[in-house]
Amino acid sequence: MTIAAIAAIGSSALPVLPAQAACYDWPLREYRGEFAYDGDTIYVAVPGLPGEIANMSVRVRGVDTPGIRGSCESEKQLAQQARDYARQRLKSAKAVEFCEPEWGRYGGRVVATVRIDGSPLDLELINNGLARPYDGKTKRQPWCQG
Repeated sequence: MTIAAIAAIGSSALPVLPAQAACYDWPLREYRGEFAYDGDTIYVAVPGLPGEIANMSVRVRGVDTPGIRGSCESEKQLAQQARDYARQRLKSAKAVEFCEPEWGRYGGRVVATVRIDGSPLDLELINNGLARPYDGKTKRQPWCQG
């Protein structure tokens, strides 16, 4: 499938949204028995898209969590805590909503505000010391000191 074909499909599946935010209850997708790669990346299966692109990842808007493959041991440990927190919240969730989705800067990933049982995941991660606010544009601060 060409990039143009994916873009055309994507633009119909992820429309430009009106001022009132649209939210979707896309099904979570298990990968290796889990619903999240890390604290800010969730696996979904978007209904209505061709199989080649329906299984994708959603990046949680508004946060930066430490990297699983971080530069130092403290970053990796905090990344595991953020990942485990997100995974637990997703496993016990009654409802997960993906709001205001848009294509991310990097192919194959959507950026969306994520609410679990009505609570914004980005704020939960920040309030628990597992993430920092991130606008998606500015340079992220390193997690390791020195």
